[in-house]
Amino acid sequence: MKKLRVAFLWHMHQPWYRDERSGDFLMPWVFLHAIKDYSELPWIQSRYPNIRATYNLVPSLMTQLEYYAKNGWKSDRFLLLLAKQAGELDEDERADLLDKGFFANPRTMIPPLWRFAELYQKRTRFHSPKEAIRHFDDEELTDLSVVFLLSWCGNQLRRTNALVKSLIIKGSGFSQLEKTELLETLISFCSEILKFYKTMQDQGKIAVFTTPFYHPILPLLLDMNAAKASDSNIATPNRWSDFSQDANRHAQSAVEWYETIFGAKPQGFWPAEGAVSVEALSLLAKHGAKFACTDEDILFKSLPSPHYRVDLYKRYFMKTESGEIGLLFRDKALSDLIGFNYSNMDAQSAADDFMAKLKGIYDIVDFNAIVPVFLDGENAWEFYENNAFDFFNALYERLSLADWCQAITIPEAYRLDDSPKIELTALQPGSWIYGSFSTWMGHSEKNRAWELLAQTKETAERYLDTADEKTAALVAKELMIAEGSDWFWWYGDDHYTPLASQFDEIFRSHLIQVYRLLGQKPHPALSEPIKRAEVVVDQIPQSALITPTIDGRKSSYYEWIGAGTLDLSRVFSAMDSSAALFKTLQYGTDGRFYYFSLKGNLEPIKTGGYELAIEAQGAHNYSRRLRLSGEILRKPYQSEGIKAAFGSNLEIALYAPLTKQDDRLEIAFLLYKQDTLIQRVPLYNTLTLGAPDLDAEWYI
Repeated sequence: MKKLRVAFLWHMHQPWYRDERSGDFLMPWVFLHAIKDYSELPWIQSRYPNIRATYNLVPSLMTQLEYYAKNGWKSDRFLLLLAKQAGELDEDERADLLDKGFFANPRTMIPPLWRFAELYQKRTRFHSPKEAIRHFDDEELTDLSVVFLLSWCGNQLRRTNALVKSLIIKGSGFSQLEKTELLETLISFCSEILKFYKTMQDQGKIAVFTTPFYHPILPLLLDMNAAKASDSNIATPNRWSDFSQDANRHAQSAVEWYETIFGAKPQGFWPAEGAVSVEALSLLAKHGAKFACTDEDILFKSLPSPHYRVDLYKRYFMKTESGEIGLLFRDKALSDLIGFNYSNMDAQSAADDFMAKLKGIYDIVDFNAIVPVFLDGENAWEFYENNAFDFFNALYERLSLADWCQAITIPEAYRLDDSPKIELTALQPGSWIYGSFSTWMGHSEKNRAWELLAQTKETAERYLDTADEKTAALVAKELMIAEGSDWFWWYGDDHYTPLASQFDEIFRSHLIQVYRLLGQKPHPALSEPIKRAEVVVDQIPQSALITPTIDGRKSSYYEWIGAGTLDLSRVFSAMDSSAALFKTLQYGTDGRFYYFSLKGNLEPIKTGGYELAIEAQGAHNYSRRLRLSGEILRKPYQSEGIKAAFGSNLEIALYAPLTKQDDRLEIAFLLYKQDTLIQRVPLYNTLTLGAPDLDAEWYI
């Protein structure tokens, strides 16, 4: 019987947040994802004996996890804030807690804990943490610290840890002792994660791959011209250095780290960002790698014509100077469905859809197909209900019962002799985004970061001969950290985070530390931010009541004056930012309806095949879908408290009479084309709308 094999790879990664001088963690994301995600996926998988998968652990991430296990929560500045007695917090610390203490998805992570939801609703009444501090007492701040931590606990902790379960049941009124005990328990949990991976791999249930140590773009370190080979129009830095020995050091250090944990060399690598070149593969093969993985764009740029979609589902290998290495290329559509789309569906429907798409592949191939599904293993699940526990259970149940399909590890895929195995004679350099390196090079900010890195490296090489062995090792470490891909990701305008300036500061601090270690004065340019100051305001709040005509066009000069505005043009995701059609969202209310106007490049929508999903919840629960074709293109749409019209703009009205002062409406718009998510508005969360000020005057 013909078989289809799904090769899942879950990539676990965070950048280096630990300051080498103080030993402190400057951001808490390693810890928070540790208690929510890093062992959550293998734990869920362990419940299904017939499901096997590959996990990729980045050494820099796991090394930071080991620091937590060894040094405890006192090495993390944010956890120190959470741990502090509420009565001992000064005004700035209370404001900081009322800001960062709500860093959780407001749709999926806050509502399940009633006390967290209560505190969140109260916090949204105030414009700023500074304004809110006098309205929150010590008991509320203690509860906030505890429920924040509980909201980040994954299902493994919630179902197996007695303390976590008891605190969730208790709900509120937590003591300082309980908070401290919870922190200690979670730190202890961190110390078990790598042991769990080793046990699962020893049992043959998973394969564990790794990445060059600090997650660098390996092809660029080996040869800057790899960027030109993937995109001849890309602008490259004006200054460069020889990073090839550093590339080797990243790979060698990763292998050494892996051996200390798993007792053997890694069989395979997920190169950081799926970035490959022939030279990069040769380096990985030199260090014992038998397998590597990247994106389908690389395959289709490398195969001679004609080639077909089904070619993606074959096993590939390449002969390099250092030996043969197997290559699998991720199915972008299937991977992105899990990463971006299925969080907006109920678990059963999402699992059914995934299985239907696998069956569609099975039906069209005439061979035993290998379907590579590779994606981030930590960041998507906060957008799912229940941290994706329900989705994975539904999916794994279906996979376990399907006699035509099985989930296997990547090494297993290559041990099978019944699937096509093809030799690649050429490989286009590139990454998992657009098949190029433009996410990490080309923009003036990205190139400036490379230039400062090259300048610092050249300075280090001039003085290393006089440095002792310990200092030389510390200098090499700082340079390797600065070579990580994440810093370059946040430079430029293709990705957005409100923490971009902090990432910039951390990147430059590593370069400054190189000078200090060598007893040299840091170059003055390192004191200047690379990231341009944000001069555009993302959101302007509503300033007056509005009642626009819902007709898809600007009917009157005055109808949207006083509306709030959300600027979408600067905020893009790791999906395809070029597909983002909406550039601006205007919104406002008259006390009965909430009105929305989406503007941008809307011409493609007129061709049909698009659907807009509206997700709204709060005082009045909505879940509506509109087809942006047919009727809505010819005449306004109206049904069940919704009005919509499409013209030069897309205008929508929702009946939502928020009457109480603490009423809230959480809303997001999701644009699909043929079931593929094209854009989410807002990108990372929901737009929170409150009851209007009924004393506000109409704008005249």
